[in-house]
Amino acid sequence: MTDVAQVAGLDRLIALDLRGNPIGDDGLAALVDSPHLRRLRWLGLARCGIGPAGAEALAATGNLPALRYVDLRRNPVEVTAQGYGQDIDGKPISVEMPPLGQELIARYGALPWLDVQWGWRWLGVGWEEV
Repeated sequence: MTDVAQVAGLDRLIALDLRGNPIGDDGLAALVDSPHLRRLRWLGLARCGIGPAGAEALAATGNLPALRYVDLRRNPVEVTAQGYGQDIDGKPISVEMPPLGQELIARYGALPWLDVQWGWRWLGVGWEEV
């Protein structure tokens, strides 16, 4: 992943879907260290083996200023908000932020990709929505 993260052509991306690839925490750390992803708004990391260290690297980076949504579903750790139940309009009755998400917000401040607005989108958010 370190070699991929250094490809200069990445600077044109606004969305990157890596779901299902076993990049793990080290791969994510290499990716977020890339100086070429400053325009990235949507990042798909479902089923990528991301744990607490990867989530920490993502929260700590200053290299992704445009990032608005990260799909972290089906990883070993829950980071993003989850909605429960539905009202008549299909919105959740309750949205809860997992403890790790709360810790990252406390440590790094508000992070758009950790905003509870994404918590009720249990099927994810398409890149064109952000």
